Amino acid sequence: MADLSTFEQYYKLADMLIQKATKEQLAECARLLALNLAHYKARHGKLPLDETQASVI
Repeated sequence: MADLSTFEQYYKLADMLIQKATKEQLAECARLLALNLAHYKARHGKLPLDETQASVI
């Protein structure tokens, strides 16, 4: 698993991209994320994000 600094960098990058994105781009991103999460859950079970998200925020 990647270290927390990698997650922090991705979190900051996501914030920058969100600020520049249009409403349509954000909607498409949300759809793709939902599909990816559903695929992961179907293959591997629940995604353990609570601990990761809590440590980054």
